[in-house]
Amino acid sequence: MENIKVGQSGKVADIQINCKNPMNPLTVEVLEEIEETLKDESKIGLISGMNRAFSAGANIKEFIDLHPQKAYEFSRRGHDVMNFIAERKMPVIAAIHGFALGGGMELAIACDYRIAHPSTIMGLPEITLGILPGFGGTQRLRHLVGETMAFELATTGKKFGAEVAKQIGILNEITENYYERGMEVAKQYEKLPVEALGYIKELIRAKHDDNFYLEMEYFGRVFATENQKEGVKAFLEKREASFNH
Repeated sequence: MENIKVGQSGKVADIQINCKNPMNPLTVEVLEEIEETLKDESKIGLISGMNRAFSAGANIKEFIDLHPQKAYEFSRRGHDVMNFIAERKMPVIAAIHGFALGGGMELAIACDYRIAHPSTIMGLPEITLGILPGFGGTQRLRHLVGETMAFELATTGKKFGAEVAKQIGILNEITENYYERGMEVAKQYEKLPVEALGYIKELIRAKHDDNFYLEMEYFGRVFATENQKEGVKAFLEKREASFNH
């Protein structure tokens, strides 16, 4: 892996974007390395950035003479990776610092839980370049903050800080110890029953026509698992449950 640093802590896949460019631009190579590391869907994902940024987005110099077909292919590959992150069974946490702009913000909002340093700057500034978000940003932002706010942010290209991001529903937490807190959250998820955790993520993320029916189906399914039996037994015995054995 040339563009990311990968660590393993139990069932946590710890991915730190570490490009030669300290702004950690999202190239196809970076995206594919992230995807490859997260292909083991039994692991909780934790994505952070080293150097000056989580990721300040794409390398704009590459856009100068980019052919429309190549631009489409770049966008499609980005969509593939973001959709994979959003749809994989186990959660992915984004631990954010510095800049999370353009594709960097799109990567963050494809994750399931977002924690940021107080000095973090976020935004979708593509409109100021004469383009638009290309990795699913318009749609995921709309689902997170609503149509009105998403339209404002995407059409003005304004940058905003962590406090605003939390107020409008993009961030879960703000802390100076963003990476340590991200690992802590990942470790908390690691202890939860994998079947129920995966079903809950799918139900919240999925775009099925009848998620109420699917919830009933999954509720029934978990009663066939050892984790369900352990959870109920632990509750009745007034002890902490030990899942996933």
